[in-house]
Amino acid sequence: MLSSSSPAPRARSSQLRNSCRRGSCSESDASLRVLDTKVPTPGFCTLSLIGAALWWFNRTDDAPYAVSADGPRVTLAYDGERPDEDVATFLTVFVQRLAAGDVQGVDALADGYPDGSGATRESSDFLRPLAASAAAGKVTAKVAGAEDARPLSQRLKAPGGGTSQADLTLADGKHLRVQLAREHGVWWGYALAPAG
Repeated sequence: MLSSSSPAPRARSSQLRNSCRRGSCSESDASLRVLDTKVPTPGFCTLSLIGAALWWFNRTDDAPYAVSADGPRVTLAYDGERPDEDVATFLTVFVQRLAAGDVQGVDALADGYPDGSGATRESSDFLRPLAASAAAGKVTAKVAGAEDARPLSQRLKAPGGGTSQADLTLADGKHLRVQLAREHGVWWGYALAPAG
């Protein structure tokens, strides 16, 4: 606490800075110097909050899957426009695992899909016979555009979402539909049983 006989606060602050620069400030002078520090401005705080909000809405998780260099080589062609790189990677991994006969690996690609766990249990039965068809040659994919039809409250809670589907035509002409969903920027999906 400053007494009434001490210099004005601004002059005292200037004296403290000068004495501390010379290395002759006392402990009480140093504590007063701490009180003289600047507080972040409201503009800085606002910009920080805006930056954090932008990061939140644009953040993505890293995909827990990748194309395997050791797996079977697959050729995936696109009927129509090529999808974005994340969807193309997902579909390549899907076909690669299917061609290797790794049905559990294909099922694992639905782990992040909303309510996809029930669908993966039934997919194992009809995917096993398709492994040879996926490995036989070129697979053609037709991918629908991604859309996010969730209510705003869900989009705010889990940004980076969306849904799509891909129709795969295997080398021997067999068809397979893959239901796709994006959560936090990562694509997940599972195969639907062929009709009939």
